[in-house]
Amino acid sequence: MKIVEIKIFRVDLPLAIPFLHFSSGQIDTLQEVVAAVSTDTDVVGYGEVRGNSPYLTGDTPDRAVAAASYIARLLIGESLDGFASLIRRTQEAIVGNSGAKALLDIALHDAYAKALGIPVTTLLGGRMRNSLPSDVSIAFAAPEKAASEACTVVGEGYTVIKVRVGMGSESDKARLTAVRDTIDEEKPKGHEVILAADANGAWTAKEAVALLRQWEHFRLGFIEQPVPGEDIAGLRFVRENSGIPVMADESAHGPKEILRLIESQAVDLIHFKACKAGGLFPLRTMMALAEAAGISYMMGQTSEGMLATAAAVHAGAASRAKYFEVNSDRRIASQPFCGLALRGGSVTVPHGPGLGIEVDEEALRCVAVIR
Repeated sequence: MKIVEIKIFRVDLPLAIPFLHFSSGQIDTLQEVVAAVSTDTDVVGYGEVRGNSPYLTGDTPDRAVAAASYIARLLIGESLDGFASLIRRTQEAIVGNSGAKALLDIALHDAYAKALGIPVTTLLGGRMRNSLPSDVSIAFAAPEKAASEACTVVGEGYTVIKVRVGMGSESDKARLTAVRDTIDEEKPKGHEVILAADANGAWTAKEAVALLRQWEHFRLGFIEQPVPGEDIAGLRFVRENSGIPVMADESAHGPKEILRLIESQAVDLIHFKACKAGGLFPLRTMMALAEAAGISYMMGQTSEGMLATAAAVHAGAASRAKYFEVNSDRRIASQPFCGLALRGGSVTVPHGPGLGIEVDEEALRCVAVIR
């Protein structure tokens, strides 16, 4: 099972539901990078990562393609039987570039699991769930539009609704009020729904505490990333001075960052994403660290296509996560992937070999071939 070829592709996925939050700006299209790892036994493993996420990983599409092409040259001719060594080589080949590492890490997991005839979940330790109840994010919008979306998703079966905040306290308050009222009016389903907020690092620690104290009547289940990613002391300040559980996202990249958050006692929850971690392999370490420290976590993703979503789904199925964010491909108008089923606010975990996703290569644009 030697790796004989790695192709890197680009594809733009238009959004049927564009989004905007404090750190991203307006996003209308997901600029995806896809990798195909081929072996001499005709096994092909696929990976996907979003290229236009400089605010989260530092990636651009061109940077992800260039870094992945460099790493891919180190994998050609190697055997999939040395899976752990291949993953280690991927992680150590280059400093930073977590998106490119995640791209190839996911493709290697898909290829190796297919070669063994098992789901990726099994490679990650075994299936603990057959379906994952996903949260849903409500981006910046007028209060009445936010309320309408909240009504729709509660009706669809979602039980965790996360409202984007951080671009104006008055508009944030109006949006939260509209969504909270909508949830409370949705009976009997409304009483089962958790309302949360995500500031994407918009505030100083003191601003966050002041706002969260004013928002106690919203009964938030958690506040995600209230301060900038590098402000670990700020996270701890918010946690110690607010009654709302604090979740880290932009502060939580790989295992080293998770250790720092744990040692600083800065957060109650952590949001894990393969694109930040550098792939599924580092995620296993991060899960173990959080579980050993008694910190709950969300298994999630940035907005990506179905292939990347499937990687998060397999990781979530093998985890003890409290929350899940694995439905970002619901925003996409069309994409060259299929295989995931989202019903009633939950995603079914594929049972077939690998990630369980079919890829239409003809819809992708090949930008590099490494042999």
